[in-house]
Amino acid sequence: MIRRALYLTGILALSGMGCVNTEPPPNPFRTPISYPVGKSPSHVLAADLNNDGVLDLAVANTADGTVSILFGRNDGTFPNIKTLKVGKLPRWVGSGDFNEDKRVDLAVINKDEDTITIFLNQGGILFGKGASYNAGRIPNAATVNDFNLDGHLDLAIVSRADRLVILLGKGNGRFKKGMVGSPGAIPTGIISGDFNNDSLIDLAIANTGSYSNDFVLFLGKGDGTFTEGERYKTGMSPIGLVSADFNGDKRPDIVVLNGLGDSLTLFLHNEGDGFTKLRDFAAEGAPLSAAAADFDRDGVLDLAVANNRSHNISFLAAKGGGLFQHPPRNFITGKSPFSMLTEDFNQDGNPDLAVVNQDDHTLSIILGKLDIERSVNSGNKD
Repeated sequence: MIRRALYLTGILALSGMGCVNTEPPPNPFRTPISYPVGKSPSHVLAADLNNDGVLDLAVANTADGTVSILFGRNDGTFPNIKTLKVGKLPRWVGSGDFNEDKRVDLAVINKDEDTITIFLNQGGILFGKGASYNAGRIPNAATVNDFNLDGHLDLAIVSRADRLVILLGKGNGRFKKGMVGSPGAIPTGIISGDFNNDSLIDLAIANTGSYSNDFVLFLGKGDGTFTEGERYKTGMSPIGLVSADFNGDKRPDIVVLNGLGDSLTLFLHNEGDGFTKLRDFAAEGAPLSAAAADFDRDGVLDLAVANNRSHNISFLAAKGGGLFQHPPRNFITGKSPFSMLTEDFNQDGNPDLAVVNQDDHTLSIILGKLDIERSVNSGNKD
């Protein structure tokens, strides 16, 4: 199924830093191409799952208890699809070489079972079910990293029961229970990275509960444990986060997606170990997921945002220094886009997008274009 990309009028107002008012940015994408997946897809990941040097995709399908695996070709197409039966209400799927056999394994959150299950890559297109672990009540999301610096991949999971659960990898595909924390009310999004410049992996967690509406830093100690750091107020119901260097100072900034507030909040990493909040800027209806890349190839990182209620994607062209161009360019995608990522699927040097559309039961691939017209210093042209 092919859907035509269509420009819709949008509003972007970045007060506090100002905005750059110009014509809408050029179209950096081709027409979306969609593939059928399972029912109500909720999360997508990209990894080379069959060791052929080409990125594949895995999609967690909440309503039918499956993960769809789409095996890629180096032209950006995904003609072969395999269905993996998992647990009840799979909400998130992650990847890593958990048993260190040089093959990429999967970790799947089963929301209705309060577990996360490891699926070990057995070569080719086969995955064998491994152990399941308690992930807290109604787990939402997770992140994969080495939190205790032992060379093995670990997991950090947030659940709607206000819990952070750390599982420490043993390097053989199994995990042991680590610390349990309380990040805030109804944590829904989590990312990992070095957010305080100490060379240790930290966590940033978005709390969507009505009396939270914030994100909090959990600062890593390097032993698999964390101390609670500063909290930052966001817009209404922050549901996800994306980290990238948006102002070119070589420090990770954070954009928070405020799902019910129809807004984004940009936090710039300051010269110390914290963040400076800028005022919210408007988005389309229910922004749930975002991806950062230099989509228009002008040397600064842009944002692509999946808007669940508006059934579209917003391309926010960056102008440097934490500024984004007004107005954005919006593209129709499938119904209720829910999760999105960016990679170069056809190996042409241009960042592409993969988006799962919850109500269409599809995954859309949107390839970047080579023929973008632009003038970096004097504004963009269509």
